[in-house]
Amino acid sequence: MILTKSELMALLAMSFALFMDGIDANIVSLALPSLAEYFDTDTNTVAWVTITYFMMVAGLMLTFGRIASSGHIKKMYLAGFAIFTASSVVCGMSEDLGLLIAARCVQGVGAAILAAVAPMICVKFISPSNLGLAFSALILSGALGFGCGPGVGGLILDTLSWHWVFYINIPLGFLAIFLASKGIPKDCVTDSSRIDYKGSVLIFVAVVSGIYVLEMFSRDGQGMICLVMGMVMVMAMIALVIVEKRSGSPIIRPALFKGWKFNISVACYLLLNLAYMGISYVIPFYIMKELSISYSMAGLILLMPYAITVLLSLPMGRYCDVHGRTKVAILTTVLLTMMSVGYYLITPEMGWVPLIPIGIIMGVLWGICGASLTSLIVDLAPAEERNIASTLTNFIYYTGGAVGTALFASLVAFGSGAPGVSLEILTPAEFMSGYSFTMLCAMIISILTVVMICTVVSGMKKKADSSSE
Repeated sequence: MILTKSELMALLAMSFALFMDGIDANIVSLALPSLAEYFDTDTNTVAWVTITYFMMVAGLMLTFGRIASSGHIKKMYLAGFAIFTASSVVCGMSEDLGLLIAARCVQGVGAAILAAVAPMICVKFISPSNLGLAFSALILSGALGFGCGPGVGGLILDTLSWHWVFYINIPLGFLAIFLASKGIPKDCVTDSSRIDYKGSVLIFVAVVSGIYVLEMFSRDGQGMICLVMGMVMVMAMIALVIVEKRSGSPIIRPALFKGWKFNISVACYLLLNLAYMGISYVIPFYIMKELSISYSMAGLILLMPYAITVLLSLPMGRYCDVHGRTKVAILTTVLLTMMSVGYYLITPEMGWVPLIPIGIIMGVLWGICGASLTSLIVDLAPAEERNIASTLTNFIYYTGGAVGTALFASLVAFGSGAPGVSLEILTPAEFMSGYSFTMLCAMIISILTVVMICTVVSGMKKKADSSSE
């Protein structure tokens, strides 16, 4: 089905948020060495500029998703852009690292709202017959932002200063507010029940504690702190289950997880994100440590998957809307397995050439993921919970990426025989030992996703067959 004008405007407003988030994440990460030099501190300390931002995004996303799903999508979306843009001004003006980190926390609140609402727009304002296309646009926007980030960030840092890494968000933010005000329909409140504040706090505490452990457990002197934070996370999760069962308006309603096909699909998507993001984190180290190629060549190799994702997303979204998602969802997990096997088999002696076909597989995988697996999760959710289910897919994307990055970094260090050691200081020989072990683990995870999605598809076929009799 052709998109209507209102659907196209809503899709454009949604896409802009994911583009801004993607480009901001990449530019700020690139600017960390400049920030460390400017504030006369070490990279571990300045890393809190990104860690605190991500804590706020992941910790608040589900709460904002529940608020938006009650009929406040447009208000929340405009508020998210306004907070993100205003805090970008403070970030750029910061002359103290503490103020910059505080401003990034506020910026993370705005980003959490945008990340919660953006996928909900796909469900609320786009017809079900265009759902795959809508989620493909979401994937495309993020990939475009991530792909442009290094180039734009490098240009800013070379010609201006780190302050403009944040100032660039100002014109983008005003444009986004204009698009959202025109493209998102007026709100219609459907649920006036009170917010589950206890559940919101417990989700925030559990997520923030978990991210702290993931980010810090490999650093010297953090062992005891991470143990305590890990215990806090576990206790918060147990308390969350108890509170949500008793709440009249829980953040995540138990009805969302009553279907086993939905639950397995969510677990499959989490493992896929974990493996994909973990591999994406490790491969740049392989290229720079093991291959004698220029930074420019390395950049082109790493950019290629993003380019393929951008080119493939929308056509595959249309294909899945017309021909169905199940076969393409299976193909997504098969491609993940092929990618893991490919990276496991390559050696430095082969040079950079094998990275090209594997990078193509990587780009195709991500290009079809939104149209198939992400959309399938929303399809399998109960009708009354599809809005929050869409936010859940974005939450899985963020948390899966964080877990995958930390886990795969630890796997490389463990496999190298130097657990707890940063990847930057491993010797090439040590790194390759850890690299092979890590890719073997990635293969196991990938095969598990194939089994899981095939189980879901088989269950869907059996249900369809029984319904037709």
